[in-house]
Amino acid sequence: MNHDVKEFFPETLKICHRIITDKKCSDLKIFTLEKEWKIADYVILATATSEPHLRAIGEELCQTFKHQYGLAYKVDYKPLSGWMVFDAFDVILHALTATTRREYRLDKLFESSTVLNWSDNLSIDIGGKSSMSED
Repeated sequence: MNHDVKEFFPETLKICHRIITDKKCSDLKIFTLEKEWKIADYVILATATSEPHLRAIGEELCQTFKHQYGLAYKVDYKPLSGWMVFDAFDVILHALTATTRREYRLDKLFESSTVLNWSDNLSIDIGGKSSMSED
């Protein structure tokens, strides 16, 4: 089943998705969180190539949310951690290096949530439950 992104996703999710795809992140997964998860409506996991890549993603997200849209956000990034968290309240983005993503296995944490597959033509396919792929 396909839905138009404009009618299905909140603006914050569209902005985050655009930035991480423009910044060439890989292995993107978008999870819809059920009501028992009260932290956000969506969680995005993305793999960055390096620490400089993580910083560039964080800087672009901050600049875009603050200056172009005036949207509230929080960012948590410690240099050399391999992990950046961007919290836009209804959307939380975790960008991790491949090593850090394998180590912490966040995909496993959200495996019971629904995965949304965002296709190149900006429509989504609503999949069933996510499955963790072993790297």
